[in-house]
Amino acid sequence: MQVRAETVTYNPYAFDVHDDPYATYRRLRDEAPAYWNPDLEFWALSRFDDVLEGFRDFETYSSAGGVALEQRGRVNPDFAQMIEMDPPEHTVLRKLVSRVFTGRSVLRMEDKIRSIVRGYIESVGPAGECDLVADITGPFPMDVIAAVLGVPESDRSELRRNADSILIRHDGVMEMPKEALDGMFGLLEYFIDDLPRRRAGEGEGLISELAGVDVDGRALTDKELLGFCVLFVIAGHETTTKMVANAIDLLSRHPDQRAMLVEDLSLASAVVEEVVRFHNSTQYMLRTLTRDVDLHGRHLRSGESVLLLIGAANHDEREFGPTAEVFDITRRPERHLAFGHGAHFCLGAALARAEGRIAMEEIHRWIPDYRVDHDRKVRFHSGNVTGWSSLPITFTPSQPEGQP
Repeated sequence: MQVRAETVTYNPYAFDVHDDPYATYRRLRDEAPAYWNPDLEFWALSRFDDVLEGFRDFETYSSAGGVALEQRGRVNPDFAQMIEMDPPEHTVLRKLVSRVFTGRSVLRMEDKIRSIVRGYIESVGPAGECDLVADITGPFPMDVIAAVLGVPESDRSELRRNADSILIRHDGVMEMPKEALDGMFGLLEYFIDDLPRRRAGEGEGLISELAGVDVDGRALTDKELLGFCVLFVIAGHETTTKMVANAIDLLSRHPDQRAMLVEDLSLASAVVEEVVRFHNSTQYMLRTLTRDVDLHGRHLRSGESVLLLIGAANHDEREFGPTAEVFDITRRPERHLAFGHGAHFCLGAALARAEGRIAMEEIHRWIPDYRVDHDRKVRFHSGNVTGWSSLPITFTPSQPEGQP
C-alpha cells in the first residue's frame, strides 16, 4: 500500500505515549487526522466528528473484528462477547441484560455501593495512609459487579487478580504477554467450572438468570454465557478502578478544584464527567472497515483496522473550544465520547457514573486532605486502558464511623 510519509508516530503500546498521550493526539488531529501506522497496520482517527461518526456508523465501522488491536481477526473458541458483534446480533444479547444497568436499576443499588465504598475507606482511615488502588479503587468496583453477577465474596480477589493481569502489555509490543494470557485462562477456568452449577439452577445474580433465559426459543450457549462473564468482570471492574484513581490524581494536581468539591459534594457528578472527558480510562476502540472510505485525503480500504481515539476526540478544540485541554470541573459539555455513542454506547455507563460519583463523595467526605505521593505512584501500562497500578496517599487519620 502506497502512503505518504507521516510527520508523527503513534504506537498505543509505547510507554512514553502512556505518560502523555495528549501531545501525540494533538499532533494527530492537526497533522494526520487519518493516520496510518505501517508497522502495526492500523488507521487512527483523532478528531471528534470523525470518531463520533465511527461510533455512529456501525455498518461501516464494524465491531465484529474485535475492539482491541491485539484481538483483531481472532475468533476465540471459548467465548463470544456481544461487544464484538454488530446489530442485529448485538441488539438481541444487549436487550437481555440492559435492564440491569438502567438508571432506575442503578439507583436501587446506590445504598449498597455507598456501603461498600465507605467500608474500604473506614478500613484504612486509622492508618492515615494507603495505596488508593490496592485498598479502595481496586476492590470496590469488583465487589459491586460481583454482587450483580452473583459471584461469592470469597472468589472476588481471585477474579480481580486475573482481570488486572489480562490488560497488561509490554513496552511497544502488541501481543499479549504471558501474564495477560494466564489471567485470561484463569478467568475462563473459573467461569467454565462455575457454569454447570448455574445451569442446574444454583446460585443467584445475573449469571444464574442468564443461564435460564431463552433467546428466540433457545438457551444461551456456554460461549455466550462466558462472553457475558468475561465482559462484565473486565469492563465492570477495570474501567471504574482506573477512572476513580485518575480522578484523585487529577484533583490532587488541581487543589483549587478539589477544594470546590470538598466544599460542595454535589459537584461529584460534574467531576466524573470532566474526568472521563479529560482523561478517560478507555483511550480507544478498534473497528474494522466493511467498505472503502475516503477521509482527509487518505483512502481507507475495506478490511483495514481503524482506531477510534476517544482520548484524542475528547480533547478536540473543534468540539470543546480553546479550553479543550484544560481540566475544569465546572465545564458543562453537551456531549463527549467517553462512553462511546450509538448502538455500542457503554451498557454500564449509568453504573460507572454512579460508582464514580459515590466514590468522589465518600473520599472527599472522609479523607478530604489526602496527599498523593507522585514520586511513588506507578502507571498501569496497557493498550487502550490507562490509569494507575499504585497510587499511594496519606491523609489525617480517622476512626470508623460510630467508634470513639
